[in-house]
Amino acid sequence: MIDRVKAIIHLDNLIHNFNLLKAVYQNKRVMAVVKADAYGHGSVEVAKHLETHGCDFFAVTDLLEGIELRQAGIQSDILLFGKTSPQNIDKIKHYHLTQTIDSLEYAQSLNSYGIRIQTHIVIDTGMSRFGIYCQHQEDIKETAEEVEKMMALLHLNHQGIYTHFAAADEEKEAFTKHQYDVFCQLIQAIEFKGLDLGIKHCSNSAAILKYRDRHMDMVRTGIAMYGYPPIKTKLNFLPVMDVFARVISLRKIRPGDGISYGITHIAKKDMRLASIAIGYADGYNRLLSNQDYFFYKGKKLKVMGRVCMGVTMVDVSHIDIQVGDFVEVFGQNKPLDQMATQLNTITYELLTNMSKKRVIFEYSK
Repeated sequence: MIDRVKAIIHLDNLIHNFNLLKAVYQNKRVMAVVKADAYGHGSVEVAKHLETHGCDFFAVTDLLEGIELRQAGIQSDILLFGKTSPQNIDKIKHYHLTQTIDSLEYAQSLNSYGIRIQTHIVIDTGMSRFGIYCQHQEDIKETAEEVEKMMALLHLNHQGIYTHFAAADEEKEAFTKHQYDVFCQLIQAIEFKGLDLGIKHCSNSAAILKYRDRHMDMVRTGIAMYGYPPIKTKLNFLPVMDVFARVISLRKIRPGDGISYGITHIAKKDMRLASIAIGYADGYNRLLSNQDYFFYKGKKLKVMGRVCMGVTMVDVSHIDIQVGDFVEVFGQNKPLDQMATQLNTITYELLTNMSKKRVIFEYSK
């Protein structure tokens, strides 16, 4: 029974967004990024639905996320972006996962166990996070030699190579072009030696939409697939998650009455307040105190006072609303990116912050 907060995941919108991205990429291979519980949407349910609609490659952060998908019955390829301890290589093999390799040292460590696994090599062309360092043209020769040594290791079956754009969603086209050019030159240097690098990929959601000449063999989509493209686009992406919270109390207050902790809002007139069953412990950020609104039957309900751990008060003086009704926190009628802008953050953070222990998730097809 839903008593407080519910998140409705529109799987039809998920497929709509996925197909938009496939069309941009001329219906070639698209990797669906379902790390961090599919950006808070539920990785098992999301991956199952995508797989039934033609997606055959997923990406997660770590071993536990990959195992969860396999135990749920996902059959498609699964790439681990993160670094798995070599002591767990037997689990990589058992669950048929594909491990990212970020250095010759790590590759040799995995190879020493004598267990054959599938791998992708990651190249650091400018993110300075993971991968073999190759941020400048003068690095290409040394990096190519390192990759060649990795590919010679007996027990690693290299099936792909990739890099990650650091600023494809920003006005830094020259930097992104530099990353792409260095990556392409590295690939050419390696393939010149007759080596087959397998699947080559570099484009994230922003690059798919912005740089259509850089798609390579496969693209990786995360946030755009969930309805929030990181750059402006004319394509009609639909939000996949709607969050609703229940009205649990109604009261009238008088001029001069304070609202919530710290009395940061004082009523200037007679008002009717509703206490809504969502707060910062559920994933609704406290910094939205006195700044945000909820949505109900075409009306905006302004947040009054500080957001509490599990309750937020809103002004309902102007509408007919009852205890037990649900208001929209964000979703189809209230774009999440507006909240992200208010908080000087990104939609990724707000989506992944929704508490699975306190919010009931429903899946709609």
